[in-house]
Order: sequence, then C-alpha cells, then structure tokens
Amino acid sequence: MAGRSGRLGRLHAPETGAALIPDESRIPTVVAAVKGMLPLGSGAGGQLASRLERKLGISAAEARKRVQAYKQFLALKAASFDVDATKLSPPPLIDRVWHEHVLDTKHYAPACLAAFGHPIHHDPNGDADVESRARRRAATLVALKKVFGDEYEEIWAFPAEAPHKRKRAVVKREGTPASRTRRRTTTPSSLNIRINDLTGEKTYFKVKTTTKLDKVFNAYATRKDVCATSLRFFFDGAAVSGVQTPADIGMEDDDQIDCMRALQGC
Repeated sequence: MAGRSGRLGRLHAPETGAALIPDESRIPTVVAAVKGMLPLGSGAGGQLASRLERKLGISAAEARKRVQAYKQFLALKAASFDVDATKLSPPPLIDRVWHEHVLDTKHYAPACLAAFGHPIHHDPNGDADVESRARRRAATLVALKKVFGDEYEEIWAFPAEAPHKRKRAVVKREGTPASRTRRRTTTPSSLNIRINDLTGEKTYFKVKTTTKLDKVFNAYATRKDVCATSLRFFFDGAAVSGVQTPADIGMEDDDQIDCMRALQGC
C-alpha cells in the first residue's frame, strides 16, 4: 500500500491515544478477522466495492482501495473496543464506505458479531461536537500508526476542522463615551464561496449575500450532472436549507459549504 499522506500532520494525536489499545496481542486477531469479514472479489468486500463504484461514480480500483482502508478502520475499532463510537472517528472517504456497509442491515450486524463478538456501532450525531470529533480523529491516527505502521493509503487524510466563525471587530473612537462605540461595518454585498465534496474537489461561486442558496445548490447539481435533491449541504457542521441566504447563516468571503450525497437505503 502507499505511504501515508503528509496531510495527516494536520492533526496531532494526544499522548494518551496509545492507550486506546489495551491488549496489543489482539491486533493480529482483529486484522485477520476483518480480512475474513470483507473479502474482495466475489465476497462481501467485493459487493461493497461494487456499490461504491455504482453510487459514487468512482473506478473499480478506487472503490477497492476505499474498502481496504475501511477494513483497516474496522480493525482499529475492534482492537480498541470502540463499540459505541466514542473513541475513534474515520475521515470522510472512509466514513462514506461505513455508511454503505451499515445500510446493508441484513449483513452488517451479523458480520460484526461473527468477526469480533460484538457490534461496531455508528453514531450519526458524531459531527455535532467538532472538538470531540477532532480528539477522536487524533486518537485514530495514533491507533492507525500503532497497528499498521506506514502501511496505509492517502484516503486516511483528514480535512482540517472548520474554525469558529470570526467575530466582527468593535471599534471605539478615542475620547468618546462607551455608549457611542460603533461596530465596524465591513460586510460586502457579494461573497466568493466554494462548495467542497467528500473527495475534496471544490467548486467556486460568487453570490450576493441576499441570494437564496437553492440557486447555488441547483447550479452546483447541474455542473455535477446529479439531481439536487440527492445532495445535502452543511456549513460549520450544520445543515443548510436552500431557502436560506449567505447572510442568514453568517457566511463571509471565501467560506466553504460542504456537500455530501444523501444516504439511500434499500
């Protein structure tokens, strides 16, 4: 497998992260269990890769690569006994594979029980607390390095967490009472914004602060040749509605909206 990506350095894992795997003798066992759980070719891993290829529009080779990385993540979860999704978090590309696997309800839970003896739960609200997720991502990198050394793909690159929104500067005139303090008005009438998908590809738009975002979302969907209703958009971790405007959600120049495909069950 390819060497690690330099972008992994964005997260600095805590020293206590190494203690996530209390019994290192389990590592070979869980790695072997995952290999048997999701074999590629005509096995369960190959079926999962085929779904990714079909739903995400990626190549067969890329789909297999993502399944291999996902298998590494499951091994980390099992080795650290992270049953309730409180210790580790995957990067977006691996998380999308996990979603597809979890949606296969007929096979996911039985496969986990057969391989590990316990389920591996997914928390759909794990992105609600950005700081906690950042700590889980950092701990994941510690576990990844401990279990697999440098043998992992660039798929393991984590995006930088969105910074807290900047507050407007307050300007106080010299020699005037506090009651006359004024707020600097620097809000432009138009903004340059971008939409970022799970692959990291960015699409740029220039919009007015009062433009309804559904116009942007429909234009984005047209460029990507997909149905707009199949997409979900997020700003600073919160879902964004098309009836909102950049001003409504506090967007500033060069801000980013994240996009992902809506999860579809069978």
